[in-house]
Amino acid sequence: MKNILLIIDMQKGFERYEQTLALNEKILELLKLKVFDSVVATRFLNDNNSIYEQLLNWKRLKKEEERYIDARYIKFVDVIFDKYIYNCVNDSFIQKLCQLNEGKYPEKVFIVGADTDCCVLTTATTLFEHNIRPVVLTSYCASNGGDKSHEAGILCMKRLIGKGQLVDIEIDKTTDINEI
Repeated sequence: MKNILLIIDMQKGFERYEQTLALNEKILELLKLKVFDSVVATRFLNDNNSIYEQLLNWKRLKKEEERYIDARYIKFVDVIFDKYIYNCVNDSFIQKLCQLNEGKYPEKVFIVGADTDCCVLTTATTLFEHNIRPVVLTSYCASNGGDKSHEAGILCMKRLIGKGQLVDIEIDKTTDINEI
């Protein structure tokens, strides 16, 4: 079974606050350890008149420079998966995970990224509902909504996917991710 890392929405347009700026560097250091067999990155794309614009008055991530994923990540990423909603999990995404996992349905996927209370939460929950164990590496997640939003996302995930799927460790070269 391959160890797949899913990096959620680490794009220029989400680098607005101290939490997510620091997270970008932290995830880059994690990638440099090369402890995962495959890496998938999601990229959130917003369009004119989207539901986010209509109901939340949120107009970010429409410009290409906001959608940009840090070039330092690209050499570690096997697949970039574009999405227009919080959640990336659909039939095409599951099919891509199976391809990365040597044609087999994955048992678990490690998750890092932003925002804990939005895209991380919904993606982890949907993976869970597809019988894939989402392992959320909480020390590699953050929210542009601040620490309270990050903690709220963690609290909700404890209830939705179980606290055993939330792992709060710093990974280094000695970490055996197969034991997580």
